[in-house]
Amino acid sequence: MAKNQVSSTTGLCPRCIKKLSRPVAACSRCSQIKSIYDEKNWFCKVCKDIVSYSLRKQGKAQLGKVECSVCGQLRISCQLQRDICLTCSYKERNGVKPCTQCGQSKVIINKAKNLCKYCYHNELAKKSLTVYVINFSTPYPCNKALFDLLVSTIDWSSVSQKINQQFRRFGRFLQQRYLPNPLTWEAIEENLPQLEATNRAIPKSIRSSLLELGHLLAVQGKLESRENYILRRNALQPLNTAPIGIQPLLQLYVSWLWEKKTTPATVRDHMEVIAAFWTWSFKFAIYSPEQVQPSFISNYLLTLYWQWKCSICQKAVDFDPHQRQPPEVCLGCSSLHCFTQASRYSHNTIRQHCSKLFVFFEWALNNRLTLINPVKHKVPALPPTIKHYPLEIIPQLCEYISAPNAEPLEAFVLYLIIFHALSVWELQHAEIPTVLSLQKSIIPLSLPDAYYIIVPRPKPSRGSRTPGRPSTHLDFPEIASSWAQREIVYPKPFETVSRFEF
Repeated sequence: MAKNQVSSTTGLCPRCIKKLSRPVAACSRCSQIKSIYDEKNWFCKVCKDIVSYSLRKQGKAQLGKVECSVCGQLRISCQLQRDICLTCSYKERNGVKPCTQCGQSKVIINKAKNLCKYCYHNELAKKSLTVYVINFSTPYPCNKALFDLLVSTIDWSSVSQKINQQFRRFGRFLQQRYLPNPLTWEAIEENLPQLEATNRAIPKSIRSSLLELGHLLAVQGKLESRENYILRRNALQPLNTAPIGIQPLLQLYVSWLWEKKTTPATVRDHMEVIAAFWTWSFKFAIYSPEQVQPSFISNYLLTLYWQWKCSICQKAVDFDPHQRQPPEVCLGCSSLHCFTQASRYSHNTIRQHCSKLFVFFEWALNNRLTLINPVKHKVPALPPTIKHYPLEIIPQLCEYISAPNAEPLEAFVLYLIIFHALSVWELQHAEIPTVLSLQKSIIPLSLPDAYYIIVPRPKPSRGSRTPGRPSTHLDFPEIASSWAQREIVYPKPFETVSRFEF
């Protein structure tokens, strides 16, 4: 027993106290249960010394590189008697032969089984990964459950060295980083390592393992799908552009929108409008809904209607409703008295801004955050109009459709638009009829022989509840068969598709 100063409370010397305080777990290098001396890399004492020695040796070897006597490259010599690199040494001893697994002529590393370096490592990968999985441990129990979930997806019949390295890299990551329980996509995004310009193999392995964990939890119903998370994340992005003082209130408003089953696209539209409004409001010391008055809303709408634009450099300046005189000097081109009043947003855009502000302040009124709804008047909608080509242009388009030198696809699309009034959505989703024959001797019908297309009905939404066309079967008129069948004979790239791509 060493004569050291012993603690009166524990009866141990400082050296033994330090030794017992170290965690006992599986080493990330040798996979054995030992005391961890390097908690950063999760190495035991032996592995820590080996890695330290190899790093010191590698640093000295960089200075001692010599020219290989076989390949002529600057390499570390693996022999003391002659200057030869390790690859050339294997080549001299075992030769270059066809590998028994991959069949390619390579330098043989395992002479007994006649395996190249890549196949030899793949053969050892299954046993190595099995030992690592059995002995894997981490100080965080939830990380161990996540690792076991990822291990359950391994196809042990096709384990390679690449898979072995990926699980070992992710295992070291789980031993050093705590992941919250339950795991969320936000936590996954936060723990994804950055991809630098070099040394990207380890970060890529960890990133792919984390994302795969998220997808596995989504399949089990413990996590929302990646697609829904991305839509929700994009919907909340404008929230970060709002002033910090109003963000907690906007988060409550977003929660109310989610409760109302609002789509992510609509939530993003609301956040863009509300964030822009409060960014402008903070410039005038308006920090809460109760401070907003109807006159303030009117002034804000004026800034959406108008802006000052330089007639020389076309630089735009915000319209100030309190100071309605144009700026005297343009900061872009230093010209004097060059600003003119120009429109900023369209009438429908301002109408949408006004309606979303009305919904926000109506929510604030219902939650007793303000005494009145300052949005007193809604912007009226413009009378509905139908935009179309001038009447003198339509006969020219009809002549082009029946012209013998017309491009078939263009003429057919014009025919569907003018005579059948297909919308852009219907053109994108229109399907060419395809009838698969049971016998190879029967030739499937072409589009001119079928002489119709299928136009699916769009799904009804809150803004559009119309049933659409009476039938999805759109037949072409018999009277137009003399020229229509000629026009719908597509070039070869369009004969085999079952859906129009415009």
